[in-house]
Amino acid sequence: MQAIIDRLSQELSERYLIYLETLLVELVSEGGSLQFQCGFSLRSDHQLRTCRFGVPSGEWSNDAERDAIAAAVFEELEHFIDEEIAETLKDAN
Repeated sequence: MQAIIDRLSQELSERYLIYLETLLVELVSEGGSLQFQCGFSLRSDHQLRTCRFGVPSGEWSNDAERDAIAAAVFEELEHFIDEEIAETLKDAN
């Protein structure tokens, strides 16, 4: 699972290279679920933003399903990053 997290983190960092200063995604097993703890800062304001996505461990039964869930979490993270960038640009105007 860590390999897919590392790959998706790298891809997201490369896509948002001019906006992101830092991107961290940590996978934590907690109470029978997986927690994706995410944090990032934008180059424009250096403010740490965090979010957390939880997935019950029964949601997947094989590697392909697990990878699909990780991809979905990163898609949600990308939407969150987009919203924060848009808000920052709006405030700058």
